[in-house]
Amino acid sequence: MILFHNMGTLLAPAGAKKLFESILLVALSAVLSAGVFAEERVSVFSEQREDHGYDFYAESRHVIPVWLNLSFERLTNLVPSTGMPFTGRVEPNTERTYLFSLTPTVEYGRLGYSIRYSVARGDPTEVRHDDDYTYVFPFAHGSKHRLTQGYDGEFTHFGENRYALDFEMPEGTPVHAARGGLVVELKLDSSSGGAHPRYAGLANYVLIEHSDGTFGNYVHLRRGGAVVAVGDFVSAGEHIGYSGNTGQSSGPHLHFDVRVPTVDGRMQSIPTLFLSHDGTSITPRAGEFFYSYHPGERPFEVFFGRDLTNDHYAEYARKVERSNTIEFRTEEHDLTYVVFVANGYDHDIVAEIDFGVRGVRPSITVPTSIVVPARTEVFVSLFRPDPGARIIEIIPRVRTYRR
Repeated sequence: MILFHNMGTLLAPAGAKKLFESILLVALSAVLSAGVFAEERVSVFSEQREDHGYDFYAESRHVIPVWLNLSFERLTNLVPSTGMPFTGRVEPNTERTYLFSLTPTVEYGRLGYSIRYSVARGDPTEVRHDDDYTYVFPFAHGSKHRLTQGYDGEFTHFGENRYALDFEMPEGTPVHAARGGLVVELKLDSSSGGAHPRYAGLANYVLIEHSDGTFGNYVHLRRGGAVVAVGDFVSAGEHIGYSGNTGQSSGPHLHFDVRVPTVDGRMQSIPTLFLSHDGTSITPRAGEFFYSYHPGERPFEVFFGRDLTNDHYAEYARKVERSNTIEFRTEEHDLTYVVFVANGYDHDIVAEIDFGVRGVRPSITVPTSIVVPARTEVFVSLFRPDPGARIIEIIPRVRTYRR
């Protein structure tokens, strides 16, 4: 934040108080790209002394310590009592924490300054993340979601968001704590969202402090989309809210990352390990699907579309009603597409089938010829997306002959 203050002369009245509300710099992304730092919670103000110098103080109405980074972009005939930039911890729920002073360097003349500062949640001198700690995926036990953007994602995961994760998730999907901790901050009042940067400060979120000083950051929740309150302690796997599409977002999803405060007043995402469905620790990769496994919960069946093969459908045949038509049907399993053809006639046919495709590859050689019994649906082919495909088209073309 940049603040400007100019005093006309040394005759300014003593005791004058200047109050500056704190906001997050744009660089603070995720809760950041998710929104602003609850401006009313941290403020920096100055009080003028009789010698026309200034004492600076911080006020915090946050429930946890915060870290202040402050510097002057301009000083006119004033000198600070400490080196700059000023960095330091501000305790929670304090009204008047002394920071430093400015002393005039001239007896007469103009005084002025412009000040820049940012605030990070927590204390960077105390955070000690255990890099071997394994988090649970932030959704319901036994549920499965696709990671659409992972570490170093080319769209928005760079800088402070470098180690963030975006999970494809319909609005209203339950969100669960990836690790236990204290709920320290919520934003729940937004109903706006879109891909344009103007929505960057409008994402709803839940912020949870962990025992090692790191923070779990759950972003883009729906309006009112939290079932916890500031001050609540939650356990890993506990239901904390509902996903949405608020803030800068191109579609419904959950943004999750683990962050640490830095001495320059920012919040930096860090890499983390996650618990796979088989109990191993993994680093998730974009484009893949992941089950959330909460230790101690009931077992669940695991199925991934990537494991499907043509052999799974070798004996597939399903009776259909008479329709006097040839119809295609498609199933989708984790972006693996299964295509079937149904013969609605009372006689067997030979179907010569080809496909116009975009962004996918068939599991068979096409064109192909298939015998389809009367009033029966049979398997044709699997289709899997090409790496990086953003548009998928599967258009069947068929010529039939009575057998």
